[in-house]
Amino acid sequence: MGNGYVPFPIFSTGVMMGEMFTQFGEGLSYLGNPGYWGGFLFAVLITVPIALIPGISATLVMAIAIPFIIISVDDPVIGVAILAVLTGIDNTLDSIPAILLGMPGGATQVTFLEGNQLARQGKAAHTLGAVYAVSAMGGIIGALSMALVIPVIKPVVLAFHDAEIAAMAMFGVAMVAALSGGAMLKGISAALLGMLLGAVGPAPVSLDFRYMFDQDWLWDGLPLIATTIGAFALPEIIDLTMTRKSLAPPKADISYQQIFAGARYGLSRWRMTIRQSLFGVFFGAIPGVGSGVIDWMSYALGIAFTKDKSQFGKGSLEGVLFAEGAQNAKEGGQAIPTLALGIPGGRSWAFVMLGMLSYGIAPGPRMLGSHADITIMIVISLGLGNLAVTMLGLGFTGQMAKLTKIPYPVLGFIIIPISFLAAYQNHTDASVIGIVLVGATLGLLMKRYKWPRPPMLIGFILGPIIEAKLTNSLGLYGWTGTFTRPFFLVLFIIAVATAVIFTKYMKIGNLDTSEQAGAPPTKEPQMGWFERLANLRWHFIETQWFTAGVMLISAYAWYEATSFSSRGSWFPLGISIGMFFISSLQFIREGLGAKTGEIMDIGVRSKGMEGARSAGLIIMAVLALMIIGAGTIGLQYAAILVALFGPMVIMQDRTGLIGGLVGGSLITLLNWQFFGGILGSNGLVAVIWPEKFILELFR
Repeated sequence: MGNGYVPFPIFSTGVMMGEMFTQFGEGLSYLGNPGYWGGFLFAVLITVPIALIPGISATLVMAIAIPFIIISVDDPVIGVAILAVLTGIDNTLDSIPAILLGMPGGATQVTFLEGNQLARQGKAAHTLGAVYAVSAMGGIIGALSMALVIPVIKPVVLAFHDAEIAAMAMFGVAMVAALSGGAMLKGISAALLGMLLGAVGPAPVSLDFRYMFDQDWLWDGLPLIATTIGAFALPEIIDLTMTRKSLAPPKADISYQQIFAGARYGLSRWRMTIRQSLFGVFFGAIPGVGSGVIDWMSYALGIAFTKDKSQFGKGSLEGVLFAEGAQNAKEGGQAIPTLALGIPGGRSWAFVMLGMLSYGIAPGPRMLGSHADITIMIVISLGLGNLAVTMLGLGFTGQMAKLTKIPYPVLGFIIIPISFLAAYQNHTDASVIGIVLVGATLGLLMKRYKWPRPPMLIGFILGPIIEAKLTNSLGLYGWTGTFTRPFFLVLFIIAVATAVIFTKYMKIGNLDTSEQAGAPPTKEPQMGWFERLANLRWHFIETQWFTAGVMLISAYAWYEATSFSSRGSWFPLGISIGMFFISSLQFIREGLGAKTGEIMDIGVRSKGMEGARSAGLIIMAVLALMIIGAGTIGLQYAAILVALFGPMVIMQDRTGLIGGLVGGSLITLLNWQFFGGILGSNGLVAVIWPEKFILELFR
């Protein structure tokens, strides 16, 4: 007790125990309340169609819904339960665009990496069936864990101060870098590049405006959604569109038998699901860790328990389930600090807490006392929401999976404008168009030169967390006090040790070219150090151009960071110096003939295909048309033109004509009913389309 922490007083007397059970009983009585079921149905119906739109997150859905819920629902138990349902449903449904369309979100990168390749093998229906089963179990385990842990979790959660959260973020970066397969140096450099991109904008505690180039739209840094869509999603969409083929082979089995077979397989993996779910609950309960990190860390944990690691990165159903089992369970974990301490465990739970405060309910110990009815209904609603979505998914996935048999240019020219529209709605500035395009160019180059993108994106997400938490801790405890905290040291050592172990024992990408082709490996004669040095020959190769570019970026960032104040420079300076030396080492290794093995990313799938080059030129022309259109007639109308004419131009057949007409109609409906209707005319969120920036130049 000397550390200042006090346990919950809820169990201190029999009176309060009686109050808790009385409130639990009152909460359970809502299961017979038609108003609750009406709200539950509303939450499911509003989330299901919106969550299927690539790039639209649960956070945006809740931002749209929360004013309506607060105004329309008087009963706080029902209102908060509806918000809880909204937090969990999206975690199951966001797997659909990642697997079927090649459109990952911030928390579905692993699902995309493994699941989209399974879809290309014709296993989309089986994969989604397994995902539904595991996600449902994970959601239920997360809800039950939340109910059991809330009364005793306070000391553990409060033990995670800024330094410990920073250590957990470092752990996440280390795990993803360790999963870079045969490109460890590239993975570390990519992670540092992402952290450097995350440093763009005002420094946390100083007046430094870092890497902003006097651009006001960078005041909040690079937007997460636009950067993720640009670097990770759009390159895949462009690449698949260039193939001019459908995602799945023509004979792919997308029957309901396959969906239910996948669901049965997912249920059979219940032991693994329990392990991954508890892992998700634990990390979800740590405020600030985030969904994208849990995605990769749960994937790494699953790989650690797998003997044959060669399957991962090539289309592994186990890899998908490792991530999905933790993703739904983490909602129960994020609810723990939200309800017990009033500290939002994630962005969605910040809206739940906002709803509670709007109803006059303060999170804290009373959530198991006078507000125990709300707590028990949050638990039940999370579980029921996951079950409801599982049943709906099993029902309509057979039809959704047929999308994998449609020629991808039809889908691509629908998803490309949706990507820009979604990015803009999350960052309402015309600059978002440029961010997405620059990100897409970077992503395509990384695919081309076998640089893994997941470390860059995780570094981008976690970099600001690491800097902000360490800066706060340094201000309180100084360098010595921060880096000698026992919990911090334990977490840091675990991160380093785990990364070393993964680097040593991961077998991904360790095959040479002859082994990958099926030929017997060549056994090189043993040579001493002097003989090896004597045999080294320098060769400048094509891949070094990109590595040299990374070196130049880090050198410039290094130079620029020297002009910042000490408080604003220590983080970008350290990152850029490390990035320069590691990328320089990679440059030297490439020049001396070292080859990159398979990486935890998807390479260029259209490479060498007939017509891919001309398709690429058409896509570039269409994107240029979209930029011109956005700057003259408006982004919403330019998006319609891209969906309408893109398939017609690239396919030049009846399928392209029909696909263009359908795509143009869908984007028109999306603009009219969603952005202009639900968001605009109802007054929930104001939609302000970007200025016609090209016309502005002539005024």
